[in-house]
Parts: sequence; structure tokens; C-alpha cells
Amino acid sequence: FSKGVGNPKENVERLVPETGRPSNVCGIGAALLWLPGFLVGHGLTMLWRHGATPTGYELTYQIPTYLCNFLVGLLGLWLLYRLLSAAFGVRLALLTTVGILFGTALSNYAFIHANMAHWVSAAAAMAYLYAVSRLAQAPQSLGRWLVAGALLGLSAMVRYQNAALGLVLVGVLWQLARERAWRVLAVGFLVHTLAALIAFTPQMLAWKAIYGAWLTNPYGAYGARVAGFSWNLSYVVWLFLWSPLLLLGVYGMVRPMPKRVPPLLVVGIALALLAQLHVNLSMPEIGGYGVRRMTDFFPYFGIGIANALRALEQRWGQRVSVGLVGGSVVMNWLMLAHFYLPQLYRGSFHMG
Repeated sequence: FSKGVGNPKENVERLVPETGRPSNVCGIGAALLWLPGFLVGHGLTMLWRHGATPTGYELTYQIPTYLCNFLVGLLGLWLLYRLLSAAFGVRLALLTTVGILFGTALSNYAFIHANMAHWVSAAAAMAYLYAVSRLAQAPQSLGRWLVAGALLGLSAMVRYQNAALGLVLVGVLWQLARERAWRVLAVGFLVHTLAALIAFTPQMLAWKAIYGAWLTNPYGAYGARVAGFSWNLSYVVWLFLWSPLLLLGVYGMVRPMPKRVPPLLVVGIALALLAQLHVNLSMPEIGGYGVRRMTDFFPYFGIGIANALRALEQRWGQRVSVGLVGGSVVMNWLMLAHFYLPQLYRGSFHMG
């Protein structure tokens, strides 16, 4: 799609000359994940419409769809809890999961802006990380390669930049190469790649219908910035100002991990986070409440946060970890209140 413009709003509102259809910069993955809730809402609307033609915006549509969104996101955090509990124990896993949910800007997209894709995108991203962690335990299992690949394709279909999460796999591939397990590496990587492409096929079908091409860049010149290194470095400052708990994650990532955490998995997580940071630094604006484009990957900081809390507890006891997480929760919700309550008072509620 070479005729894109620098303003993404114009890409949303324009008609595509090749097909005559309205352009759509967004992936269809979130809509597919919300579909069960929407179908429930459609059924309720058909029962209660009293002859009126539904618009799709009735509360009978919205409430089941948003509830579905919330439950999908909770599934992602449950996978984070399972991953962390195996390595750090139940208490630290629960504390870290609660901190990420209630003590970071991800709260905004879980509880307030359920009409945006970031909450389910975080769940899809976390599902891929969990699948890769299980794959690392049994790389001989083709089923685990298949599941991981399918989840990567689904994540990319929710938000395209999630495709870069495939870097999490680098650690597994490197370990297999060190062990000279070339057949497992080659066959597994092929299965993973094919599964990702097949899972991403619905998005390519949508692009074909809208743009007349199987592969395209819906963001046009706006999205092409990612290929360069024109970084908006203030993004990093705002990232940690909105969610200072993430600084614990950075600290924990560079400290020695428990033996139950494969070092190469940590390397893969770090590479995936750096790739997402590059994508978001390349955008000219900060991007909404809590630098929202990065909130999708806050669960990836979980392993670092849990490790940091473990290290701090070994030196100062459990009170310090509870205090840090509790303080982050209080600060986060004070910021949410400061941001939204004046808008509600004025009747001018805006998207985050």
C-alpha cells in the first residue's frame, strides 16, 4: 500500500482506489476475540429490539462485548501468574500479577477503555510467551511448536507490531543450535512459521478485500518510520513516569535469575521488549494514556519484577515488596482519577 499518508486518521477515513472500500489500519484479531460477546449481545438485541433496527452500538451489544474483552485479558494474566508461580512461587507470582494489573497503565485498558485492543493484545502476547516457555521445556514436541506459532499469528492479527514478539523464540533456537539438535530446530521452526502464517491468513484475506493485496502496510508512510531510526526518546521517559513499577522489571532482568528460569528465555524476552520499544520510539507522538502502544507488553516485565521483588525481599524482607507494589497501585489509581474525573465532571470523556 504505497499511497499511504503520514496522518493515520486520513488512512482510516479514505477510500481505497483499487477496491472502492474504506481503508482500515486496524487488525481484525481483536474483533475475532470479541466475537463471542458480540454474538451474545446480538441475540439479546434481537430479543429486545421491539421492531427497531439495531445499530450495533446499543448497550446490549456493548456490555457483553466488553465483558468478553475483560475475560480474555484476565486469561492472559492467569498465564502470567502460572509462568511466574513455577519459577518464583505463588506469593511473588500473585504480587507481581496484581502489580501489573492494578499498578500500571494497563489498568486503563482493562477497566476503562475496554473498546480498545490493548487489553486483549496483552493477553495474546502473554499467551505466546507462555507457549514458548513450555516449548523450551520440550522442544521435541511438534505440538508445542504448532501452538506457539499459531499464537504468534493471532497476536500479530490483533496488532501488527506483535509479530516482533517472535524474537522470544531466539533463546530456544540458540539452545538447540548449541546442542546441535539441527533436525529438531529445522522442523520445529518450519512448523512454527507455517502455523503463524496460517493463523494470520484471516488478516491477509481482509487486506485482499480492502486493499486488493494479500500483504500491505495499512499505515502507509506513517508506519514506514519503523524501518528507520528516527526515535522519539521522550517515549522512554513517559513510559516509566506513567508506570514506575516497570523500573523494577528492568532491574530484575539484569539480576541473576532462579535456576528454574532459563537464561535464554530471559534473553528472548529482553529482545522482544527492545523490538517493541524500537517500534514505539519510531512513532512521532507519545500515543495516549500511559503510552498505550507499550502497555500490551507490560506482562513481559513480569519476570523481571518478580525477580527484583525476590532480591529485595532477601535483603529487607517481605514488607518492602508489598510496599512497593501497594504504592504503585495507589499511585496508578490516583493518576487515573486525576486524568478522568475532571473529564467526567465536564461531560467530555476522551479515549486514553
